[in-house]
Amino acid sequence: MGILDAIQTGLAELFSHKLRSMLTMLGVIFGVAAVIAMVSIGEGARQEMLQQIKSMGIDIVQVRRVMITGELMETAQKKSPYGLKYSDAEGISSVCTYARRIVPVREIFADIKRGDKPLPVQVVGTTPDYSSILKLQLQSGRFLNEGDLKERSCVCVLGSNARKQLFGFEDPTGRTVKVGMRLLRVVGVLEYKEKSESRAFSSLRDVNSDIYMPLSIAMTDYMIQSQQQMPMTYRGVRDLFMKMITRTSLDKSPISEIIVQLKDESATEATAEVIRSILNRAHRDVPDFEIVVPSLLLRQSQQAQRIFNIVMAAIAGISLLVGGIGIMNIMLATVSQRTREIGVRRCIGATRWDIVRQFMLEAMVITCLGGLIGVLLGVVGARVISVFAGWITVVSVRAIILSFGVSALVGIVFGLYPATRAAMVDPIDALRQG
Repeated sequence: MGILDAIQTGLAELFSHKLRSMLTMLGVIFGVAAVIAMVSIGEGARQEMLQQIKSMGIDIVQVRRVMITGELMETAQKKSPYGLKYSDAEGISSVCTYARRIVPVREIFADIKRGDKPLPVQVVGTTPDYSSILKLQLQSGRFLNEGDLKERSCVCVLGSNARKQLFGFEDPTGRTVKVGMRLLRVVGVLEYKEKSESRAFSSLRDVNSDIYMPLSIAMTDYMIQSQQQMPMTYRGVRDLFMKMITRTSLDKSPISEIIVQLKDESATEATAEVIRSILNRAHRDVPDFEIVVPSLLLRQSQQAQRIFNIVMAAIAGISLLVGGIGIMNIMLATVSQRTREIGVRRCIGATRWDIVRQFMLEAMVITCLGGLIGVLLGVVGARVISVFAGWITVVSVRAIILSFGVSALVGIVFGLYPATRAAMVDPIDALRQG
């Protein structure tokens, strides 16, 4: 019997017991589908992480302000009353001479309304280098420049969502926006920038909802956003009022974030440690800041993703193992039922290898057909997960080939023992039993 004849025999045996064959294939079907679906989720998460890192930049280090609460607040008020401040950016600049750009950022608290309705936009004071670090593209007009900082120009740049909230689809260039008590002239509008909803990179801001103004105005004319969240006693209100009147010196002016872009992307982790040492000394060991290294986040996320993939592969492997045991069980039953057929074939000249090959091919027909169905279900399942769960899934050819190859291997491994047992049947005893 040739290979094609053996395959035809296997298919005939498969379709002669449809329910039994389907139940036998379920383990392989679910195992293969699980492998494809899980690998697709993992690949989608990996690409999402890479996209986020590309947006953040693997050559930057972020230093973000942290609000102190509870028992540490009194200590923080004595040792580091201003938290992260403008002088910290200058201190980092004086030490990190290998930094390409150092950009202080101040998120301010200011009412912005359209009619009587407050708008969900964030006002940010920053410098011209901010657009270069975050790779912001202009839709119209220009970004902030050095002249705006020096002259304290009342200008602003709108993110795409902020533009829609304030002006709809009209061109806002040259028009004014009331930010708090000031009127700012719009000099530019940014292109929309994709932002993933992944929780892995919560430090990545949504630039589409931002309004950017010169840092020089933000530091002197507005409260930093975190100040309006602080508990206000009478003394606190008085102190805050006095600070607003005297216009706290720029060096002590609180800021929300410092972004450091390096010339060498491989030095981010070492630079983060240097910055931590500088700020710990300046803040007298008060933990009122946090350092975010995107490249380190990527490595940690990839490690977590590898663990996730291993766990999912183990679960899919267990399903395939159960499916393989089921196939072995059915093949052993098939050998018992077809003992007379085996005896007849041996008597007319079939060798033991012919018997082994026939039953091995029949087992592989079952697993390969189950593998094909599993591939189809896995691809459909990945799509369903993407639509209903909102996750990014990427079905790769490598995952399909791997899972289908594993299903074929299951047929070989778990079909070998039943095939060998069939080949060892004595022809005379087989005919006598039949």
